Amino acid sequence: TIDESIKDICASKKNVVAFLDGDRAGGQILKELKSVVNVDVELRADEGIEVEDLTPQRIADILKDTAEKMQKQSTETNVVNEDDKALSDAIGKVYPNLNETLEAVALDTDNNQIFKIPISELVGKLPTQSGIKYLVLDGIITQRLLDGAKQAGIEYIIGHRVANLSNRDDVILKTFTELGIT
Repeated sequence: TIDESIKDICASKKNVVAFLDGDRAGGQILKELKSVVNVDVELRADEGIEVEDLTPQRIADILKDTAEKMQKQSTETNVVNEDDKALSDAIGKVYPNLNETLEAVALDTDNNQIFKIPISELVGKLPTQSGIKYLVLDGIITQRLLDGAKQAGIEYIIGHRVANLSNRDDVILKTFTELGIT
């Protein structure tokens, strides 16, 4: 089983990279890890080799492309454009009471709070809701959440991070960092 500390660390990170053994056990660990954590990048040691048996040079070679991409992303300046300014102001008011609570807040077009619930209950609640413009959550925007938000007619989802998603159209996804809040 994946330790709670791993889940906690991954939840607070912008990107999660899994670097695993190239044997069968590495595949099993990856499957279990992906069931509890959103993994952005999966890296494996050479087939049949454990990570601890790799040379430092081989580890550097495997990590090089991913490290360069992540470094490039982090050096890009997050300039908040004019369209995002009003959104940033509205979400900035909600953020201090939401951060580190594992909860979600739904806001209407006038930025009035419709509900605040634990993220674990969110996907089940969305089908019964209407009038939500903004969904703000202390967590990761997942495919399951995005699908539920589309059905509820939500226009924006704002969270700490966006998982690798397919079919993102119809809903605008933003992170607190993109809005200049964190």
